Amino acid sequence: MRNFKTKTGISRIYEINKEEFELVTAQKKPYYSYNENNELVQYAVCPICDNPIQILGFYKALKNTDKPYGKHLKRSINGLADYNQQAYDFCPYANKNKNVNRYSRKSHLTDFERNIYNLLRDHFDRVIYVLAKQIDIKISNHLAKQMLITYVKGKGWLYPWSTLNNLPWVFGHLTWSKPLFGQPILKDSPIYLTILNKCPAAKFVPYQYNSKYDVLLSKEGMHLDLNYCIIVHNRSVENKELIETMKFVVSEGSIENKKEIFVKTLTVDQTYFLNLVNLSKEKSYRNNKLIEIAKEIMPDI
Repeated sequence: MRNFKTKTGISRIYEINKEEFELVTAQKKPYYSYNENNELVQYAVCPICDNPIQILGFYKALKNTDKPYGKHLKRSINGLADYNQQAYDFCPYANKNKNVNRYSRKSHLTDFERNIYNLLRDHFDRVIYVLAKQIDIKISNHLAKQMLITYVKGKGWLYPWSTLNNLPWVFGHLTWSKPLFGQPILKDSPIYLTILNKCPAAKFVPYQYNSKYDVLLSKEGMHLDLNYCIIVHNRSVENKELIETMKFVVSEGSIENKKEIFVKTLTVDQTYFLNLVNLSKEKSYRNNKLIEIAKEIMPDI
């Protein structure tokens, strides 16, 4: 892997390079230590599964690559991270070929899944913000609440490929199909222009709360039946980097006569969401209504 964290849970993600590692760890324990052979080693936390990793290639040349990388350790590192077998089993850097579907769930709750749950509850507004940016749709507080109810009923935090990093994307993936009628859509975005070109019954009117968006409605006397969903969650590791994608699909009509009119590949940015969560209060805008909704629906677990 090419990234690391300095602690488990909600922590910034850094690129693995010697200068940055020395800077953020200050070369202190437990990041710098000695192994059983009395060799100097560097430890950190896997950015995907929160398990301990060893950093290779900082001070000793590697045979097959000139880039340093992280490698899992199947044991706990005191003061850094406890080893979690279940999280390891579903980490793409550990088990690249383990397939799941959107209805798969892990067998039991550990601190890793509890951290996902708590991150969603405490930063629900940011999850919605990132998801809305990805799909160019302004998600209302009412719709966000309905999506959250679906997610909670389905125990989405136990979805095997859910991580702290991909939470906004997975949240959208696990909350089923949603109607587009009456939703504000970003002006001149690809989805906006496609609807105009392919849906004769569609019309847009100004959104009174944000001039960058128009609300999708139907022309008088015409019926509009558009829905969107996020499907086909794929993961692969290429050159020790995780590539994670989903498909955002807009379809028209009933199940029997469904026609896809717009498809967009969503690529998960593995560092963006957690780094957003770690912004200082001075640089952050929070939607307190969404935070209240999440606390109402999601008790402690």
